[in-house]
Amino acid sequence: MSTRSLLAALAAAALSAAPDAAQQHAAHDVVRPDARAVAFAAPRVVASYRLAARDAALPAHVTVVDSAGTLSASFRAAGAGRAQPMTVTVMGTDLVLQGETAHGLLTLVLGRQNDADAASRVDGRWALGERQGTLRGKARS
Repeated sequence: MSTRSLLAALAAAALSAAPDAAQQHAAHDVVRPDARAVAFAAPRVVASYRLAARDAALPAHVTVVDSAGTLSASFRAAGAGRAQPMTVTVMGTDLVLQGETAHGLLTLVLGRQNDADAASRVDGRWALGERQGTLRGKARS
């Protein structure tokens, strides 16, 4: 094989390998996330309830938030400094909120809170251990 043929073959091999290497480098650049560009949205309050309950074990304030499409809630007992977490379950037009308290599992069922026509009025029920009762009021916006 002549020197010219050998150089031509090496050049052809080098040219055909270069696009693969360039594509691999470009692919790494495309799929590598830039942590500085990722922005996290703060949770958005979607409902806030102030409860005037006769039972001192019930929370005085409940807040429901939306964080990236996931609902969560918290409650604060009267005089308490720290909010406690609650789970949120949507059952038809009702919201079911549950959280642990020193007195047992607290369950609040807020009727028609997933219904835009009735969301300002609150009718529901609560259960805490063996005790239970009804809730009535207006949602705060």
